Amino acid sequence: MQDDSTKNAKDRTGNWLDDWLNKSHADASGQSPVDESKLFQQAMQDVTPIRASDKVRPAPAAKKITIRDPAQHPHINDVFSDAPVEDCPEQLLYYRDGITPATLKKLRQGKFQIDHSIDLHGMTVAAARSYLLEFLGECDADGSRCILIVHGKGFSSPDKKPVINPMVNRWLREVPAVLAFCSAARADGGSGAAYVLLKRKK
Repeated sequence: MQDDSTKNAKDRTGNWLDDWLNKSHADASGQSPVDESKLFQQAMQDVTPIRASDKVRPAPAAKKITIRDPAQHPHINDVFSDAPVEDCPEQLLYYRDGITPATLKKLRQGKFQIDHSIDLHGMTVAAARSYLLEFLGECDADGSRCILIVHGKGFSSPDKKPVINPMVNRWLREVPAVLAFCSAARADGGSGAAYVLLKRKK
């Protein structure tokens, strides 16, 4: 026959264990549910959003240029002078009358789809002049709206000064089809390249 004191001790132990388990279950069931959206916001609070200008986008198509007689493009006159330019701002900006602030802002932010691009940096002035003239003629012929011209920053020039950049800045102003141009966003070359907005082909 089991001793009463031993039985009472087991009863007390069992009651204590049941009470503890019941209390733990009650505490767990009383907890507030985890707010996942709040946790996500806390985890992302130090993350810096990617700026639109830093987003990577597909490289624009580069046109295959064949240098020909400029007379084959009568719609673009050969008015490009080879005379050196003494001074040129690092950030290019030019627009004709009638270009709205909204259009200019869109161009400067690189939000126009780039139809074609050409890389002139490292060329001589004479070569860049011929290639750019032919390139603009080709773009005008196929109805390109926005193009990218890479002119470089002059780091590889003998005097470490830009050579093609100031020439492009002058040449583009002489082309009637050019409505506006400006230095590109960093993702597209920054001050070493320029967006050019062309007239819509009728």
